[in-house]
Amino acid sequence: MAAPAPERELLGRDDLLERVAGLLGEGKNVALIGPHDIGKSAVIGALAVPDVVVVDPFERVHSHLAARIRRAIYRRTLHLIAVRSLDRRQLGAVRRIMFWFTEVRVPPLTAYWMRRLIRREWVRTELPAELLAPAWTRGALRLARGRPGMAVAIVQTAAAIHRTRGTIPSPDAAYIEARIRKVHLLTREAL
Repeated sequence: MAAPAPERELLGRDDLLERVAGLLGEGKNVALIGPHDIGKSAVIGALAVPDVVVVDPFERVHSHLAARIRRAIYRRTLHLIAVRSLDRRQLGAVRRIMFWFTEVRVPPLTAYWMRRLIRREWVRTELPAELLAPAWTRGALRLARGRPGMAVAIVQTAAAIHRTRGTIPSPDAAYIEARIRKVHLLTREAL
């Protein structure tokens, strides 16, 4: 299997993308490990890997899906997965196949890359650049704690609030609203 080329740029993830692409190029299965919103799915999306199966979160994997994943491994059509934790209780039925995977931890982004990500997302959501105050960025950095997915959610929520109310909410308010929306979406998926 040839090493996949990155399909889109991920800020601050060049080394990680290179490492994962190298492992996949060697024909290894890779398990990306990290907490929620750390960027596991973004890394998978940035790599142009055919036949990728993403199972995240693993808490929802039942024995039938675990059997399908095992068959995909045996057929050599599964190469890359994302997991939040290697805790046996969270892995559930899939823990029996984890020995097939090379574990790669996805680290938090540094403050430098998080600032760049926040600025890029701010511009992408068409918020006026002059409204991005240093104090707002510091607040978003504090709340996101190196998790790019959370930083993006905070900015996108602030943009949605700005479009409806005409004001930029504090990072704390945008964070709370983003968390509420995420819980609401997860609850709807479970129903």
